[in-house]
Amino acid sequence: VCALIAVVAVCVVAFGLAQRGVDAASIRVNTTSINSEDWVHVDFSGVKPEGLLDLDCFIGVVSPPDANVSEVKLILYPASPPWTKTALVKYQFCIADPAYHTTGSGSYDFTLINMRQDVAFVLFTGGIYHPKELARSDRISFKDTAIPRQIVTALTSNPEEMRVTWNSADGDGAVLQYGFVGSEQAFTVTPSSSTYTADDLCGNPAKTQGWRDPGYQHTAVIKGLKPGVSKVWYRCGNNGVWSKKHEFTAAKPADPNTSLRILAVADVGATEADHCHYHWEEPDAAMTYRHMVESEPADVALHIGDIAYATGYAAKWDLFMTQASWLGATTPIMTALGNHEQDWYELTHYDRNDSGGECGVPTTRRFIMPTSNQQNGWYSFDMGPVHFITMNTELECAPGTPQHDFFLSDLQSVNRSVTPWIIFSGHRAMYYVDGKGSHIDTHFSVFEDLLKKHEVDLALYGHYHNIVRTCPIFNGTCQEPKEDGSFDGTIHVVIGNGGMTLSELAPKPAEWVKYQAAIYGYNTIDVNSTHLHMQFFEDRTNHLLDELTINRPYPRK
Repeated sequence: VCALIAVVAVCVVAFGLAQRGVDAASIRVNTTSINSEDWVHVDFSGVKPEGLLDLDCFIGVVSPPDANVSEVKLILYPASPPWTKTALVKYQFCIADPAYHTTGSGSYDFTLINMRQDVAFVLFTGGIYHPKELARSDRISFKDTAIPRQIVTALTSNPEEMRVTWNSADGDGAVLQYGFVGSEQAFTVTPSSSTYTADDLCGNPAKTQGWRDPGYQHTAVIKGLKPGVSKVWYRCGNNGVWSKKHEFTAAKPADPNTSLRILAVADVGATEADHCHYHWEEPDAAMTYRHMVESEPADVALHIGDIAYATGYAAKWDLFMTQASWLGATTPIMTALGNHEQDWYELTHYDRNDSGGECGVPTTRRFIMPTSNQQNGWYSFDMGPVHFITMNTELECAPGTPQHDFFLSDLQSVNRSVTPWIIFSGHRAMYYVDGKGSHIDTHFSVFEDLLKKHEVDLALYGHYHNIVRTCPIFNGTCQEPKEDGSFDGTIHVVIGNGGMTLSELAPKPAEWVKYQAAIYGYNTIDVNSTHLHMQFFEDRTNHLLDELTINRPYPRK
């Protein structure tokens, strides 16, 4: 009897799948060997459409190609479907090809980046909440797996140095070669190489569904540069295989007579060029980075938290770092840790899993800042006429904490005759707006006395996905200078409009809100000894949205 029941059950399942066309389902690719960022044409057939709005059928990219994509139960925030045991790199619904409605067949063109492992395409039914594999394509391998990738530069605390960090599949054989533009002599530096495992992370989905091997991060410091003068070429090597050459100019030293150009963004994420769906989509993110690359060359770029929005899905780090390297290979990127990089329950001030279990590990391996403790994330540096100081808003900052002690000591030590300007940054904002109104975050207001006492000129934030510019302000009140050019108050600017879904604006903004907009964009800051000029540009048109200018005498009064 049991055997008969089992046979009947199998027959019923087989009949149901046949009704959906599973017995004839297939998925095919036009190539099995590509270079990174090449396009692959995918054909699929043998699926019975379920109407014009059929979201049951979709194609997913899996890596490694034999990954287990069986259905799993819903995973809690910040996870996202499809609910497969191994997260898909990305996916596209079959209805993206209009022919699918009538034929049950179709095609789509995908672009694939080299993530150090082969990939395959899987045809699914059941939708993203109950996915069932119908067919799997041949595996696709990369011809250029050995080439070092995801190259970014960063400042150290010494303007005679520049840090270069990159990724590869291998932990051995990495080398950095560099020289000076115009000279044939080449030098080599052996980098520090490391990786991390799922055990180094804090929780899900980073340790489970979203995990994939991150390869190795290599980091090397080029030393002995002439600040603001040396023009350096370099390339990253891996067992005799080289990246292409990149160039940068050595960091400018602290100098009030030097002008400085800064790029600034926050809350960006990454964009799939083929318009596929993926974890926490940011379709404008790539445009933000592209504009920064194409703008007038800058001395440094600030990315103030919520960097990749991977939140536990490791494939998105590969996507973001590919995008970031467009800029970062030639312009140093200085980052701040945000909630979606670091927050993990008891380890941070905010009792949440906004990092998806990453707890800052993937970020701090890729973006190494000038601090002795990368997880602390607070640091400062001087460049040109500016002293930059970066806060970690995700950790405790009340008086008596290590972070508050650092800021107190750092601000007291600033020499305004050398760096007349101070730019403060941190991910979460002290002053911000949303759909409910205008707000002051009292958790950070403990810093406001320090900002006033040490005459911090500009404070930059993210977290809220809009642009907000305040008047010179203290304790919620706009300040007037005692005399022309003297310090009046810190101007606070939220620039969280880099790519993530935009936030609402205040219906009736407070008097201290001088500009607000919910539109994607990026920002530039030009500084010399007496003037700071910040401009806000919109992504789609690259038009100027707003600007501010601060004039101060030099030397400071």
